[in-house]
Amino acid sequence: MKIQSLIRENDRLVPVEVELSLIPGLPQIQFLGLPDQAIKESIHRIKSAIRAQGFEFPKAQQILVNLRPSHLKKSSRGLELAVALGLLWESEQVPKPAEDSVLVYGELSLNGSVFEPDDLTEDFETSEDRVVWTGAGSHRKTPFMRACLKELRDLLAPEIHPAVAREYLIERPAFGLDLRFPERQAELLKLIAIGEHSLLLAGPAGSGKSTIAKSLLSLLQEPSQEDFHEIFRNNKESKIPLNWRPMVHPHHSTSPLGLIGGGVPPFKGEFSRAHKGILVLDELLEFNPRAQETLREPMEEFRIRLRRGRYIEEHPAEALVIATTNLCPCGDWVPQSKVVCGRSLKKCQSYMERLSGPLVDRFQVLFFTQKREGGSTVLGADILKHLEEVRLFRKKTALHDLRFKKVSARWTWEELIEDLPRFYLEELFPKEMISRRRDLATLRVARSYADLEMCEKLEPRHVERALKVTYVPFEALKRLGC
Repeated sequence: MKIQSLIRENDRLVPVEVELSLIPGLPQIQFLGLPDQAIKESIHRIKSAIRAQGFEFPKAQQILVNLRPSHLKKSSRGLELAVALGLLWESEQVPKPAEDSVLVYGELSLNGSVFEPDDLTEDFETSEDRVVWTGAGSHRKTPFMRACLKELRDLLAPEIHPAVAREYLIERPAFGLDLRFPERQAELLKLIAIGEHSLLLAGPAGSGKSTIAKSLLSLLQEPSQEDFHEIFRNNKESKIPLNWRPMVHPHHSTSPLGLIGGGVPPFKGEFSRAHKGILVLDELLEFNPRAQETLREPMEEFRIRLRRGRYIEEHPAEALVIATTNLCPCGDWVPQSKVVCGRSLKKCQSYMERLSGPLVDRFQVLFFTQKREGGSTVLGADILKHLEEVRLFRKKTALHDLRFKKVSARWTWEELIEDLPRFYLEELFPKEMISRRRDLATLRVARSYADLEMCEKLEPRHVERALKVTYVPFEALKRLGC
């Protein structure tokens, strides 16, 4: 007899085939197919539960339980209910249900009570119409139908819970919406929030770098229910209640392993916890150089692929990376600034050498903050209002142009140059700019500027405007490091 159940693979539950066979021999259960110690211990719970519920445990028959695929190490909290029900159905003590899509996953107590493992609701995804036999008592909504049992003897009359779409309470944070930002910073907030471009903030202490990073969280687009389910699953181990996109703020002493994950078997790092949210790297130059370099691939590929021995895992990493740093040990110096630094030139250069050029090139936007910025100010709530109008424009445009379903930072080179004649590209980009990555960053930022103006077509003026935040500041930083 064959039954479908679930085992844990990485951070989710996947189907496994449970095959039962009764052969002459001692009345005991033998698991085949690389079961772990937890599965082996369930033998005693299965025996006790069957007898406590008034059923008969097979006599003079050995029970072989084969778990397929057989080459993978099995770890599961809910296989014991599958074995118990399969045993009762195989011995014909209880008629087997007619559905072919039955899937069994639950825990047993010694007296035969059945419990629903709490990871069933969070970690099992299915696109099929399946009935999951599990324990009773949980009132959580699941996108699949459940047949719930309080005890094994309830097999003939399970409590049916229909499939209900998951609904998460999503609430936008209010930080920064009541603050007034200088016009230059307000334009930056709009640009990063609408396009989700990675950002390097450099400037003196007290110039608002951390405030900009925290305020960006309140300005991001509201996540869909599907996106928030990913966010919820990626952050369930942190035990921090979430009702919005995550903001992960690792300390600068965090190791490379802590940032991107690893170990045997590989586990998620801080970058994956920030999936669909913001990863704030405060005081970037204080991070270990090896930790800095591990960020290069995830920032470009938006995923992390780890191999540790025979284990291979791929974790999502679609996080908006915001890094802050000072450019001098005194903390006050920025390019084109009149601040007199008390440190020697050698000391400043050695501090700047901590900033890896290839890592800096992964940031699409570089912004130099200042302690005192004149001019008019913009209320954070007004910034959000403008952004929501732009998002409505993007949503309407996406009905006939699928490119607009993605934020600008995810557009490809081919998608971006559709609107620009070839000769414009040669004229617009400076001849000194030889990095294809900087070219791509410039076009992506230009697309965001076009969005803010609610223009469907990317125009040369948008590219010229983008060069001021993707090329000019980076050249100033290179001159500083020379």
